[in-house]
Amino acid sequence: MKTGAGIVENTEENRQICRKYCGICPTCRHNSLEKYQPDILFCARGESSAPSQKELNCYCPACEIYSKHSLIIGHFCFKR
Repeated sequence: MKTGAGIVENTEENRQICRKYCGICPTCRHNSLEKYQPDILFCARGESSAPSQKELNCYCPACEIYSKHSLIIGHFCFKR
């Protein structure tokens, strides 16, 4: 998926990195996004299928994947 200047691959390595940030992200935790698909790595796999969500905070810009791939938006769990 093209997001900003880089393409984020849906790999186990990237999922492991993502878990460090999405796992503690207030938006993900409050909305229990791990229960919906995709459950992680939203920048590569698309926005969450959760029926309703409340944006609380965004940890995307702190993520190693975000900087490595020069991503330009946050809240990948909500936006494309």
